[in-house]
Amino acid sequence: MVLYKNLDSIKDIFQEGNDIDGFLIGEPIHKGGMAVLYQATKVGIDHPILIKVPRIGRDQPVESLIGFETELNIMSAINSPFVPRVFGTGDMATKPYIAMEHLNGTPLDKIIEAEGGRLNDIEKVIEIVSNIAAAIGSLHAQDVIHLDIKPENILVQPNSKIALIDFGLAHHARFPDLLLEAMIKGIGSAPYISPEQIMGIRNDWRSDIFSIGVLLYEMLTGEHPFGAPSSINGLRKRMWSEPLPPRALRKEIPPWLQEVVLRCLEPLADQRYQSAKRLGHLLKNPQSIQLTERSEKIFPNSPWANFKRWIKAAGYQPSECPRPSNAIDTAPVLIVAIDTRQHDEVLRSKMQNAAQHLLQGYPESRIICLSTIFSTPTFEGNEETQTASGIVRNHLAQLMEWAQPLNMPTERVSFHVLEAIDPATRIIEFANDNHASMIMIGASHKIPNKVAPWRSSMTKIVEEASCSVHIVRS
Repeated sequence: MVLYKNLDSIKDIFQEGNDIDGFLIGEPIHKGGMAVLYQATKVGIDHPILIKVPRIGRDQPVESLIGFETELNIMSAINSPFVPRVFGTGDMATKPYIAMEHLNGTPLDKIIEAEGGRLNDIEKVIEIVSNIAAAIGSLHAQDVIHLDIKPENILVQPNSKIALIDFGLAHHARFPDLLLEAMIKGIGSAPYISPEQIMGIRNDWRSDIFSIGVLLYEMLTGEHPFGAPSSINGLRKRMWSEPLPPRALRKEIPPWLQEVVLRCLEPLADQRYQSAKRLGHLLKNPQSIQLTERSEKIFPNSPWANFKRWIKAAGYQPSECPRPSNAIDTAPVLIVAIDTRQHDEVLRSKMQNAAQHLLQGYPESRIICLSTIFSTPTFEGNEETQTASGIVRNHLAQLMEWAQPLNMPTERVSFHVLEAIDPATRIIEFANDNHASMIMIGASHKIPNKVAPWRSSMTKIVEEASCSVHIVRS
C-alpha cells in the first residue's frame, strides 16, 4: 500500500508544548469518542483558546474524520454570536485541527442533571429555549442546519445566553454535504432526531425545530417524548406516535406551552413551526399563540387513534423543503476518480489540467475528489498507519494534494475514500447518489484494475454511468 510520504502521526503532532501555526498546545482537557480538546494560547489572541483534534488510530471510526471535516468547513463559514469564533484551522492531510474560542458556559445536560432531570423553574426553561431558538434561527439564516441539537451541544452562559457547539453532523446548503455524499447518514442522537432524519433527509431546517421540541419536553418533564430507542423500528415510532402530553406529567405547565411543545413534535415538518426565529418570539410572547386541541390534552391517545396514525405513517413522505434562505443551487457536480494506490505523476498532472479546463467552462461547478480502496484492516496495528482511520487519512491526504493546484474554495470541493471490492460499480453508484454531471477518470497502464478478465473498470464506467465520462490518458 502506498503511503503519503510526508504524513505525520496525529499523536506526534499534537503534543503538549508543540507549536502549531503559532498556537502553543497546552494540556488536553477533554477526550471524547471522536475528538480531543486541548487548551492553547497564541500571541495576539487574548481570549482562551481550544484546539479540537480528531481521534485517529486503533478502533477509531472513519466516520469521525468526515464529521470533523464537516465541522471544520462549516464553523469557518458561520458568522454568529451564538457560535464560538474560529481563530485558525489546519487541513485534514497534514495537521487537522480547529482553533476556537473557549467559551465560559455550562453544558445544558449538566444543568438538567443538577436539578434532578428536569428544571423546576418553568420560566427559566422558557428563557433558555427561546434563546436556543434564536441561536438556531441565526444558523438557518446562513443556510446551516445543526442536525444534532441536544443538551450536550448547548452551552448556557451567564444571563442564559446560548452557544451552539459540535457541528460534525451539520448541513450547509452551499457546501458539499460530506456525510450524505459518503452515504453515511449520521442521523444523530436517538432521543432528539426528527422523523425525516431517520429517513436520511439532511436538508430540512425544521429538523432542528423538532429537536427543540424534544428539549422543551425533557426540560419540563424529565422524560424524553419518544424514549431513547436503539433500533430502527423504535426510532420510526415517532413518525406516527404522539407523546404523552406534558401536562399529564406536570400539571402546572401552561396550556400554551404544551401547544408549542406538541406542535414542534409533529411528524410532518410542514405541520411544525416553520421558523426557529418565530418560535423564539412566540415563547417570549405567548399571548400571540393560537391554541388548538393540543393545548388541552391530558390523556394519551386511544389505541384506535394510535392505530389510525400508524396506518397513515405507513406511507410517510417527508415534507417538501426549500433551503432555509430560499436560495437555489444549480451548480453542476464533477467527480474526479483518482487512483491513490499508486503514484502516476504524469497522469495526475494531466488530470489536473483537464479539470482546470472543465472548470473554466463551468465556473460555478463543484468537484468531488474520490478514491477507492479494497478494504481497511480487520485487525488493526498499534501504529496510526496500520489502522483504518490512519489508512483513510493517507488517501485523503493524496486527494487534497492533487486538488491543491486548482485553488478551489472550500465550499466547492470535497474528498472521499470509499471501500469497494468493485471500484467501477461503487463510483457509478456514488455519481448517481450525488447527481453528478460528469465523471473524470484516468487511464493508467501501471495498475490496470480489472473487474473481469476481459473488462476494465474504465470500460464499465463508460458503459454504465448515467452521466458523461471524461477519460484522461497518461
